[in-house]
Amino acid sequence: MSGKTVISDLLREFDGYQVPVNTFEFNLLRVQNGLLDMQKAFDKDWSPIRSDAAIRAFKRIVERAGTVAKLSNPKTLFVANGMNYNAYFNNRFLEISEAYIKSLIDFEYESEWPYLSLNESGYKQFITRLTRTIFPKKIFLEKIYGAGNADFVKLTRGYLNNLYNVIAESTTKTFVLHNAVEPFYPMAGLNLFENAKAIIVDRDPRDIYASNFVRHGVHVPAAEVKRHWDLKLGITGAANIDVFIKRQKMIHDKIDTSLDTENVLRLNFEEIVLNYEDTLTKIYGFLGETSQAHIRKKEFFQPSLSEKNIGIWKKMSDQGAAEAIYYALPSYCYKN
Repeated sequence: MSGKTVISDLLREFDGYQVPVNTFEFNLLRVQNGLLDMQKAFDKDWSPIRSDAAIRAFKRIVERAGTVAKLSNPKTLFVANGMNYNAYFNNRFLEISEAYIKSLIDFEYESEWPYLSLNESGYKQFITRLTRTIFPKKIFLEKIYGAGNADFVKLTRGYLNNLYNVIAESTTKTFVLHNAVEPFYPMAGLNLFENAKAIIVDRDPRDIYASNFVRHGVHVPAAEVKRHWDLKLGITGAANIDVFIKRQKMIHDKIDTSLDTENVLRLNFEEIVLNYEDTLTKIYGFLGETSQAHIRKKEFFQPSLSEKNIGIWKKMSDQGAAEAIYYALPSYCYKN
């Protein structure tokens, strides 16, 4: 999926909509060991082992995502992963997250817990094994979390509300989040909010591929493309056309729109740009808004400028790649 910036810029023009900078993504639900994984351990596949492991794993996610690296505090350099959530949420993310985690725990006790060794580093396992060899009677006590009786959905909705309330502006009535839920089954994530909707934007995979090589309508020199790859573009698989195609096919094949509800709106990047007014009508209806809420129309999203980003694959020097994508994924390519 691609094209979230179009919707973000469009919603910046709506009265009462608070939109983060385009580079900020709220990943707490969908990342491994995030809220969706923890919900499964609590509500769908509970056991003492899995619920304890879910609490531990989420605590690590919170610590890494929340901690801001500071040279004045060397320890943070080994913990922070660059998401800097504590700074984004007015230095309240760690505090609010810790209170949420505590609300999920029914009781704690100490015991030996062999399951922890499965996720320990090799160094720590070696030290433990060596210590047991030297002191065979030593007992390694661990804090165990008993969790499973809490209303997970209710507490999680309260947690997310608390987080966003600390950054709410006086005029805010709706928060916009980037990539908070997955496009494959968005309702799983939406259900963890009190009142949430998802707008999912798809784009011609040839243009997704071409965006790695063509910017502002100009083909980018190979040396610059390589630098771009080295920094971030490898995530799309674009360094290898076969991998890119397989990845795009897998992403699209895993989407089951039959699971969507009225709280999910799927759009194409091309129709948003080329059928601007008709798409606006869809979005107004989906959000329960009228055109009166659109108080800064075309101030941030200008269809005439975005139109230049449609069909950029035609500017690639390697047309063989575009042909291969179309041959493998014809139903996902925009036809004009």
